[in-house]
Amino acid sequence: MLLSVGAGILLDGLISSSRYFATLNFNNEALLIAPHHFESTPPPTSSIATPPKNGRIAWLMSFPNSGTSYTSYLIRTVTQTNTGSNYGHESPNPNEQSSVSSSVGIFDDNPIPSWTESWNDRLQQPSKGYILTKTHCGGFSFCRNCDSLIYNSHTFLKKCLEGDYVTGNATSGFEISKGFASKDKIARAVHIIRDPFDNVVARFHLERKTLGKKNKAHYPNSKEGFRHFCDDLGRIGVNAQKQAHMFFEDVLDLGIPCQADFFRYIQWHNMAFTSTWDLGIPTLVVHYESYTTNLNETKDALLEFLEQDEVADAPPFVTGKTYRDYYTADEIDAVSKMTERLALRETWQHTKHYFGHS
Repeated sequence: MLLSVGAGILLDGLISSSRYFATLNFNNEALLIAPHHFESTPPPTSSIATPPKNGRIAWLMSFPNSGTSYTSYLIRTVTQTNTGSNYGHESPNPNEQSSVSSSVGIFDDNPIPSWTESWNDRLQQPSKGYILTKTHCGGFSFCRNCDSLIYNSHTFLKKCLEGDYVTGNATSGFEISKGFASKDKIARAVHIIRDPFDNVVARFHLERKTLGKKNKAHYPNSKEGFRHFCDDLGRIGVNAQKQAHMFFEDVLDLGIPCQADFFRYIQWHNMAFTSTWDLGIPTLVVHYESYTTNLNETKDALLEFLEQDEVADAPPFVTGKTYRDYYTADEIDAVSKMTERLALRETWQHTKHYFGHS
């Protein structure tokens, strides 16, 4: 399992003199520090080693269906403290007869982000460390021939800060409003990565739940349904094709089912690494499969990174299904070639093991 820690974080009493991601390898008894230097990257500034006074937010960044819910639940359970989210509408109070509940902002001057479970009296607000806060950023939505696939570093970062909050109550009614979190509150990031083959199929399963009865019948919850879905909604839009061809002319000539979603996956992780680099914040990279292979070590790494204490046992992790059998060997090889060609160096370093590269 690979976990990576970004620039300027304290490791064994030493702060790096240049920006790097350090790989923590739990396959051996010791934790091995293996720097990956960025030749053109400026050294860390003082704001990295000493976050702003109110900069206690640690983004939980993930391409959807990568383990966000469990990661957030894990931290709430073992610390008995609350987590945050940019999406207030996703935190209903189970004690109320409503699909939403009024949001409670983490900071007094902005309702975004809000507490994940503000209604839960058993959870305390973290008195120290960093508040793990969910954001999916942008560039992940399904759409037919959609050119909203294309993001640059500025529009992606804006999407990372974007969110919503809920006002009102069950009696008078609720209202959902949009807004943005403050960039200066972001001090760290946890970046989750899942096997792209499993991630894309899991997203099909989630998207299928939003479809009407007729469309669900056309896209059964099976390998065949996945292939039909890919045939209809898996093509890349015209402008995105032009963008990809700017780098490699033959990248879209590869026979890949749901190629558009693999394109989203690659671009999303490229932009996530770019955004945390641009913000100059320490970043912990967690691979989804590490919850199965090294749950305790992964939990400990998260707690150390967030500077929070463990006061309760970790909840069990239910290993997600794998879907390699949904693809042919040639298709797996084609995804590997596409990823290697379009991924930034950091994205490739953290995903190449899914394709058999060491």
